[in-house]
Amino acid sequence: MGFRFSKRVTIVPGVRLNISAKGVSTSIGPRGLSMTMGRNGTFLNAGLPGTGLSYRHRLDGGRQGCSTPAFDSDDYSGSIKIKVEDDGTLLITDEDGNDLPPALVRRAKTEQAEAIQQLLEKAAEKVNQELEACLGVYMATPGPGASPKLPPAFAEEQPVMAAAPSSGMMERLFRGKEIETERLRLELQYQQDLADWTAARDAQETLINETRKAFRLAAQGFSAQMEKALDYVLSGIAWPKETIVDYEFTHDVTGVALDVDLPDEDDIPRRTAEAKGNGKLSFKNRTDAQVRRDFVGLCYGSLFRVVGEVFALLPAIDKCLVSGYLQRPNPANGKVDEPYILSVLVTRAEWETLDFARLEDIDPAATLNSFGAVVSLDRSSRFREIEPHGIAALG
Repeated sequence: MGFRFSKRVTIVPGVRLNISAKGVSTSIGPRGLSMTMGRNGTFLNAGLPGTGLSYRHRLDGGRQGCSTPAFDSDDYSGSIKIKVEDDGTLLITDEDGNDLPPALVRRAKTEQAEAIQQLLEKAAEKVNQELEACLGVYMATPGPGASPKLPPAFAEEQPVMAAAPSSGMMERLFRGKEIETERLRLELQYQQDLADWTAARDAQETLINETRKAFRLAAQGFSAQMEKALDYVLSGIAWPKETIVDYEFTHDVTGVALDVDLPDEDDIPRRTAEAKGNGKLSFKNRTDAQVRRDFVGLCYGSLFRVVGEVFALLPAIDKCLVSGYLQRPNPANGKVDEPYILSVLVTRAEWETLDFARLEDIDPAATLNSFGAVVSLDRSSRFREIEPHGIAALG
């Protein structure tokens, strides 16, 4: 079944890198929206569960820290939190999630109708992003010769030593030892923070230099650096669904075969959302036929993206064989089958006929089929198992 002998290690939450003897595999996997209103204004809060990442944006156009009482009343003067539930309804509570008086809830909906509409629109975008990412997985495909992206520059600001507490003559007289102890503590903390910052900066600069060197030598055809560069690029693709890629170069390093462990059809989002101005999200369920077509598009788009990354990064590669497979439980024996569903051999000459300045006009399915993709779909657009190209097809 190809070259699926890999070890998986986690890089960051939601992104996984899979390392094998011949290459790398990578994978990446609307909650978290709320709005807070209070004396200091109205804010949209967005977070990605499990990552510690969050976003906060002011909606009312005021200045941070201004004193504009929003919901003061005789019986309540705190902040109000408005959250979009999974079913699209609004949940209006205090900051701790406790219920509020009905009158206050009605007042919040009336006085903050515009801000609430913005919140719902953001929530709709968040719901729809998942499907859009699946259908547009190929839209970031680089063209041949495109420069690969280096790791980002180190952007963390250098730490500054905290100011020691000011003290008068009497305080120094009676609390001199305590003040000196605090000063020494702040000094030691600063030195530790500075050492950590310096180590992080040096590590990032080393990564940038090593990656730049790998890209340069990979472009010159050095096989070890080709693997290192491809490892880095594949691990950096933000797949909309978990997608694992294993690869192996030919002996003369002019061809590469890739196996892509594709997502499951059940991973395709089955609904879209719209904020119609009625105070809640409206959902529309996609039909089974639409979901199957979406899944076909995701599979073709994923393989298209992988081929593009290879040809853009590695000028020495003349042929790219990419095959996609699924993992399906077999109820007959309790094991997981791994049937191939799509396989295509693409030459660089064929790939260079595409207009990458107009990716939005390209249909990955039509493109890969025109290159002789091996695929079989039944009448309901479900993939049938196929016999993929073997690595010998690379010559």
